Amino acid sequence: MEDEIPPENREDGTTSYTAESKTVSDVYAHPIRKKKQSALKYWIKTAFMLLLIGFSVAVMFTVGDYISDGKQLSLTQMLGQVHYGLFALFIGVILSYILTESAKYAYLLKVFTGKFHLKSALKTTIVGKYYDGITPFSSGGQPFQVIYLHKKDIPKGAATAVPLAKFIVSTTTWCIFCLVLICCAPTYLHASANITVTKAFFVIACISIAVNIAIPIGIMIFSFFPKTGRKLIAKLTYVLKKLHIVKKQYVTTKKYVSEVNEYCKSIRHVFTKWKLLLPLILICLFECALNISIPYFAVIAISDVVPTFELFLQIVCLNAIAQFAAYMMPTPGSTGAMETTASLTFMTITGIDSVVGWIVLTWRFFTFYVYILSGMGMSIFEVIRDAFRRKKEKINRQE
Repeated sequence: MEDEIPPENREDGTTSYTAESKTVSDVYAHPIRKKKQSALKYWIKTAFMLLLIGFSVAVMFTVGDYISDGKQLSLTQMLGQVHYGLFALFIGVILSYILTESAKYAYLLKVFTGKFHLKSALKTTIVGKYYDGITPFSSGGQPFQVIYLHKKDIPKGAATAVPLAKFIVSTTTWCIFCLVLICCAPTYLHASANITVTKAFFVIACISIAVNIAIPIGIMIFSFFPKTGRKLIAKLTYVLKKLHIVKKQYVTTKKYVSEVNEYCKSIRHVFTKWKLLLPLILICLFECALNISIPYFAVIAISDVVPTFELFLQIVCLNAIAQFAAYMMPTPGSTGAMETTASLTFMTITGIDSVVGWIVLTWRFFTFYVYILSGMGMSIFEVIRDAFRRKKEKINRQE
């Protein structure tokens, strides 16, 4: 017969033992069952991401092969023309980009805690990249960064404010930076096989910039005009209740108002010291320049085109269009959308049609796939480690 739960531990608050009383095995079965369900959902998502990445790679090469009339180079042919010195430069730019991204977190942690926390800043960057990559519209990074910083014993206010302040400043800077490039892009949308498509991407990219920059502006409105923010939340939950998306309007409104109030305090604390944000803006501008130029270094490393400043301007302008057009697709990390828009857009560049698939694959691998694969590898390692630990504990109990 299974042991019964002591009265003081019962969820229903009863003190008498009945036939329906919960047992110890019942209590432990529920969290175990939830853990198994959570693990199952994770592996389903993982399998979906792998399929999506595989599909994206197939799209890149299919599009490239179709537009280049079957002239896409094989892997062996592509490797034969790689300029390894320039490829090393490409890797160096990517590493500089990651370090610059981490520098933003390090600087904000210094502002809030008095210490740079370089290791935590780098890990925060990787956590954000990974969860941005597996969530629609790249929206999952900030919450997990807050959780990670909490675990690293960063004060609650700093742990909340750092990712949010970085998001606001980075997103605003990135949107303005790319808006300038996109305004220059029509110069490079010359006659090509996909001119209609690239013009459509131009329009979509402009809309995407408006949508993306509205998010940090909205957060600032909530922060400095809390009454207006609460009214907007109440109206939004009312509409969602009418659409049967939200069941309990009052509970949902209260929850989100509470969360917004916490964010508001953090944001007001940051932006009242606006002079301290100037170094962050400069770091963001440098990071934007590195990010937008990565495909250029992939192009000169893999193709036979001659590196010129004009080619650089053409690629960064087209890259701005490709990235913001892809942001409008709700796939995790814009997977599939980014590969498609980049392949079609970069096809306007003379001389790279035979390697455009390899260029986009190389760019996306080192700036996106590597984070997803690393995250999956870490998760698999943790599963194996936990299995060994459980087995060891079981052996120790038997002894």
